[in-house]
Amino acid sequence: MAATEHAQILKKDTREWITIALLELLQTKKISKLTISELVKKAGVSRMAFYRNYESLEHVLVEYYEPKFADIFNKIAFKRNHEQKITDMTNFFLELSHDFQLAIESDYTGLLYQIFKNHITQFYDEIIPFPDWTGAKRDYWIHFMSAGVFEIWVMWIKNGQKETIEEISTLIRLFQEFFCGL
Repeated sequence: MAATEHAQILKKDTREWITIALLELLQTKKISKLTISELVKKAGVSRMAFYRNYESLEHVLVEYYEPKFADIFNKIAFKRNHEQKITDMTNFFLELSHDFQLAIESDYTGLLYQIFKNHITQFYDEIIPFPDWTGAKRDYWIHFMSAGVFEIWVMWIKNGQKETIEEISTLIRLFQEFFCGL
């Protein structure tokens, strides 16, 4: 039992070292220019340790960001007040603006969008304004809405957050009201 517990602690530590090292490397390099060799050297772990835990560099980022996105979407999923959902989502993007800036500079916003879209599907399933929309119609609509909301935030960050957070929240609110009738 103690050996198993020790192995679990080592695995957790290895995953943390790999994640920290990757985030540090991304400060100066795009993800497409990084190698597993660079990462494991920086993390102080073996290639085997990397592959026991992850399939790719992108997998490390998914494992890191997935819980952050899950937390906010779990939080807003149970709120009935749509205004509060937008406020919570605004705070989420504000709190993670540094992470999004890093994703923009290191060229992995597409990965963050996929995580976002996976979670927002559940959110929009609750408010699709056309109940008879199923299958492809539903999928197109969700993709359109999630891409729009995500791109507003990414553009805001790319543009140096010149507009106030209130202006961006209002824009998101108007976007959703226009397309959702909320």
